[in-house]
Amino acid sequence: MSSFIKNILTAMLLTLCTAQCTLALTLNEIGEKLKNAGSHSVMFTQEKLLKDADLTLSSSGRILSIKDKGILIKQTSPYEMQLCITKDAITEYSAGEIHIIRANDNPAVHSLLNLLLKLMTLDDTVADDFEYKLTGDKNRYTVTLSPKDANLKNFFEEITIDGSEYIDSLIIRGTHGDVTSMKFSDYNISDNAVKPEDLKYFE
Repeated sequence: MSSFIKNILTAMLLTLCTAQCTLALTLNEIGEKLKNAGSHSVMFTQEKLLKDADLTLSSSGRILSIKDKGILIKQTSPYEMQLCITKDAITEYSAGEIHIIRANDNPAVHSLLNLLLKLMTLDDTVADDFEYKLTGDKNRYTVTLSPKDANLKNFFEEITIDGSEYIDSLIIRGTHGDVTSMKFSDYNISDNAVKPEDLKYFE
């Protein structure tokens, strides 16, 4: 399984929160719109700084949140790759090959998939897994998350999310000094956000 999974998965789980805050800012209020939303998609661009290698890697594509099924990441650059995430497994489709990591076989993946389920309906229960801080108002807010779970700490030290009506960007600070920056645009919450061919990944 490529390192793309480890480094981008946590970010993707958070970017799919089409959040709309109120003046009395709480995680419950940030997640309210998400709870009521159907399937939707968003474009992403990512830059990952690898500290030890002094190298920056770039990628882009679209993320689809498919209600009652999971998440589909369709990377288009620097190469085509699809990543299907459900509560039971992570499946990567790349260069004609299929790789699967099942939650039951990997404690770290199990922790991430459990986290996904919580973040799909983001509310104050996220405090079970994170120390968090919220600042701002409905026009502009920042959420800072630091993991409590030992398995999650293997992936990152801190996630900082900036948003307004939707999440605009986030920064993931890895455990070894790596930094991943992501920006989001072109949110689609219409009925055509998900195509029939996208659903085939969940069959």
